[in-house]
Amino acid sequence: MDIISITFLSKSENIKIARSVVQKFLSQKAVNEQDIFDTELAVNEAIANIIEHTYKFEKDKIIKMTLKWTEPNVLEIYLRDFGPKVDPSKVKPRPLEEIRPGGLGVYIIQKIFDVMEFKDVSCGNLLLLKKEYNI
Repeated sequence: MDIISITFLSKSENIKIARSVVQKFLSQKAVNEQDIFDTELAVNEAIANIIEHTYKFEKDKIIKMTLKWTEPNVLEIYLRDFGPKVDPSKVKPRPLEEIRPGGLGVYIIQKIFDVMEFKDVSCGNLLLLKKEYNI
């Protein structure tokens, strides 16, 4: 098992740092480039959703990202925020037939990760993203 955590403020520019951590972490695990890119993209969308929907673009809120590598070849990503509770039943992708900008983050996340699930925490939200890689 291998674990790394970073904590950062809810500024959009910090998504690049989170993506970089994901990229470095997975490249050390011999994950192929396409899977790394896809994982980065899904993490990007999940953090962007926290910034936009939970924190309403406030730049001084805390986000904690934990990457956990377990055998065999499974990545778990925990994204923790301390904003208002999210109703998991309302977190769903928009219909793809609706042609308009935005709103595809949840679709992308669910397409890339095997598991997308909100864990019960006393304050804020904890999102678990889980994926098994073919290495």
